[in-house]
Amino acid sequence: MSGIKALPVDTPQEVSSLLLPLADGQLLVPVDTLSEVIAMQTPVAAYDAPDWYLGELNWRELRLPLMSFEMMRGQSLPAMHGSCRIAVLCSGNPGGRLPFFALVLQGTPRLVRVTPDELAGRERGCSQGELMHVALSGEEAVIPDLGALEHACLAYRDAR
Repeated sequence: MSGIKALPVDTPQEVSSLLLPLADGQLLVPVDTLSEVIAMQTPVAAYDAPDWYLGELNWRELRLPLMSFEMMRGQSLPAMHGSCRIAVLCSGNPGGRLPFFALVLQGTPRLVRVTPDELAGRERGCSQGELMHVALSGEEAVIPDLGALEHACLAYRDAR
């Protein structure tokens, strides 16, 4: 070793996060993952797409895939109603081919503060697009696997 000591890293004791409402539960993401919430709109149809890939929409001069997280987990397409919104999320890969994608929400996201004392993992198998099941102060949520969502969208786009 060179004798250089590692700098201390402060582990945050609280993470500002959002609960994104779905028809069959909610997703938990850090605040900086959400780029924007926009009004529901009809996407441009995608040819021969998987059921969960609802089509594509134009956002800030980008063409984003619009997904149904419920359908990705094997559920049916939820009813689209007046309170539905679209969440534009960062994929976590800003230099990649798909820096953003969109998910249909069944309402408006809710801000929450996540602390280690309030967050507990749940022993439950994960479906496609899920990273982990958690309980936050007694409320169940799923942490999405943003990398897997990005990969699934790119796999479809590359195959067409």
